[in-house]
Amino acid sequence: MSMLAGKVAIVTGAGRGIGRSHALTLAAQGASVIVNDLGSGITGGGSDGGPAAAVADEIRAAGGAAIADATDIAGWDQAKALVDLALARFGRLDILVNNAGITQYESIATESGAGWERVLAVNLTGTAALMHWAVRHWGEQGPEPGRAIVNTSSPAGTNPPPGATSYCVSKAGVAALTMATASEIAHLGVRVNALAPMARSRMTDAVPMLDDIMRTPELGFDRMAPDNISRLMLYLASPACRFTGRVFGVDGDDIYLFEGMSAETHLSNGGAAWEQEALADALGSVERQDRAYMIAPNMHLRAGAPSQAALDALDAAARGERAAPAWKSIIES
Repeated sequence: MSMLAGKVAIVTGAGRGIGRSHALTLAAQGASVIVNDLGSGITGGGSDGGPAAAVADEIRAAGGAAIADATDIAGWDQAKALVDLALARFGRLDILVNNAGITQYESIATESGAGWERVLAVNLTGTAALMHWAVRHWGEQGPEPGRAIVNTSSPAGTNPPPGATSYCVSKAGVAALTMATASEIAHLGVRVNALAPMARSRMTDAVPMLDDIMRTPELGFDRMAPDNISRLMLYLASPACRFTGRVFGVDGDDIYLFEGMSAETHLSNGGAAWEQEALADALGSVERQDRAYMIAPNMHLRAGAPSQAALDALDAAARGERAAPAWKSIIES
C-alpha cells in the first residue's frame, strides 16, 4: 500500500519547481492533492491558472487524484477558502505543505511599501493563515495521528544575506512560526516542521551568482534538482516522521538541522550594572562579524553577518570617507 493512501494534502506554489515536485511526490504515494498556485511571477505580479492545472492533469494522468486551484493565499479569508475546498472535495485534510513564495531583490532603502507588504503577505501571512484554518478544523475534529504541516523557510531566512530584505525577513518569520506553533498544536497529533531548501527554481534563475551552482550536470547526481527537497518533505509529511518544530536545510544529498538562534558569545559583569567604559572594553574583544553560512555548508560559501563589505564601508564612514553600497553585487555578480 502507498505510504499516504487515503490522505489529503494541500500544496501551495505547486505549479512549478519545488512545489510541483512536492505535489507529484505526495500523489505518487497515494495522497489526494489540492494543487494551489496563483501563477504569478517571482516578484508577485500577474496570475495564471495554467501551471496548477498542468500539474493536476499530470497527477490524474498517472492515476492519482488532484484538483487545480489558483487561490491567492495571501490573506486570512482566501486561506480559509482553500481549506474549505479540500474538505468539500475530499472530505478531510491531513497534510499542509506551505511552499508558495515570492521575492523582491531590494534593500531596506529601496524597498517599496507595497513590495514589502506583498512579500510578507504571501510568504509569511499566507503560511500562518493556512495553518490557522487547518488547525481550527483539526481542533473541531479532535486529535488524530498522522497530521503534518511542512513550511518553507530558506537559507536566506536562517542566515540572511543583503539585497532581498523583505524575503529574508519573511522566511525568518516562517522558521519562527514553525517553532512557535509546534507546541501549540501537538495535542492534535500535528507535526509542524520547516524546510530551508537549496534547489533550482525561478528565484535562483534570477540570481546570476548562482548560475554555476544551479547548472544541471551532464552526468551524475543533480544536487540542485527539486526532487531532492521533496524526498525530505515526504518524510516530514509521513507517519515515519518523529520530529516537530525543527528547521531542516536540504542541499542535494546533504541534510542539516538548524539549531535556532544560538548565542555562543557570553559576557558577564559579576551581577553588577555595566558602566559604559567597562562595557566598551569587554565588547572590544568580541569579533564584529558573526561567521555563518550564507547559503549552505557544502557550497563552501562561508560568509559573515554583517558582510566584510559592510564592515569596510562602516570603517570608511568613520574615517569620513564615502563607500559605495555593495549589496547589489550579491545578486548581480
